[in-house]
Amino acid sequence: MSKPIKQSTQQAANKDGKQDLSSVARKARKLKREPLQFIADSKAYIKAKKTAYYTAAKLGSFIIVVAAVIAIIAYYTLIASPRYVSESQFVVKEIGSNDIPLAGLMSIASSSPGVRDALILQKYIQSRSMAVALEESVGLKQHYQAADWDWFSRLTGNGSVEQYHAYYQDHILVHYDEMSEVLMVEVQTFDAEFSLKVANEIIALSETLINQLGQKMVTQQLDYAQQDVNRAYNELKKYQNELINFQDKFKLYNPEEQGSAIVSAMNALEAKIIEEETKLKSLSSFMRADSADIKAINRNIDALKTQLAQEKNRLTNQEQQSLNKINLDYQEIKLNSQLAADLYKSTLASLELIRSDAFRTLKHLLVIEQPILAQENKYPRRLYSIFTWFIAMLLVYGVLKMVVAVIKEHKE
Repeated sequence: MSKPIKQSTQQAANKDGKQDLSSVARKARKLKREPLQFIADSKAYIKAKKTAYYTAAKLGSFIIVVAAVIAIIAYYTLIASPRYVSESQFVVKEIGSNDIPLAGLMSIASSSPGVRDALILQKYIQSRSMAVALEESVGLKQHYQAADWDWFSRLTGNGSVEQYHAYYQDHILVHYDEMSEVLMVEVQTFDAEFSLKVANEIIALSETLINQLGQKMVTQQLDYAQQDVNRAYNELKKYQNELINFQDKFKLYNPEEQGSAIVSAMNALEAKIIEEETKLKSLSSFMRADSADIKAINRNIDALKTQLAQEKNRLTNQEQQSLNKINLDYQEIKLNSQLAADLYKSTLASLELIRSDAFRTLKHLLVIEQPILAQENKYPRRLYSIFTWFIAMLLVYGVLKMVVAVIKEHKE
């Protein structure tokens, strides 16, 4: 009896094994032929589907917010391209500047050269010219457009200059500290070494601009002063030539001195005439008029008067060029020559002053913090961005729910 029972048990076990084997074979064959249907018919998928339906029924429209948050978390944790930052700080100073920085609006109101130059440099770094210059020198636009970065982070669109400039201003940040007059530049790119390269190039281009501004101002001042010197020198030479030609024409070195000499001679002649006339009166009291001594004195007096008339004629004469008219023209030319000489001396002094001040007014870029190679990415700030997006979507969701509730209430 025991042997037949044992055989029947073994036959039942073999039958169950064949049934299990055939079930596994059917599932394997179904997975191979229809994998999607196999997954859809699986218990795990059916259970997950039921759970999802239950969750959606419980959450309602809030499931959209949850899905968006999950998508944002997935983006910032798995997709978002890291951005590396290289920072630098510098200030613009004049070599001879002794300005004391002022705070707040007082620094702007004072309009010191350092403040003006820093604000000019801030505008230049944020300008389209700087963006284009960086594209030409280091290929910044191509770096931002590279397909290696995620679509939301990289520069997209038609690649116009306007789009590039707007993207550039979002990733190259410039801050001005009014207290210290320091410019702080933050460069964001998708590669640490490239950020360092761009930061150094910005410093180089900024230094070039500052040098050009200072050199251009000094050059313009020197050119203007040199033009004044040349103009004054030409005027001086013109009047000097007129003076020489005047002296050659009248064969007089100094009509004023010549006139003084003639006046002195006339005074001497008049004194001599008076002396001779006095002597004549003295002799006439006891000598005859036709005496030899009286005649000699009369001839001497006539000669003196003739000489005096000639000297007067040389000095003043209405009908011909007399010394007084010559001296008047001479004094005018001499005065113009002296004024031209004074003007020439003044322009020379101004030129030398500008040259001496040129070195003090030259501007230079003083780098306080050199850019360094970033060790870790600073952007995106993942937790901050996720939390910010979550709060924003909650606010939007709340506002929309309120609006829908108000509309339903008015309909009822």
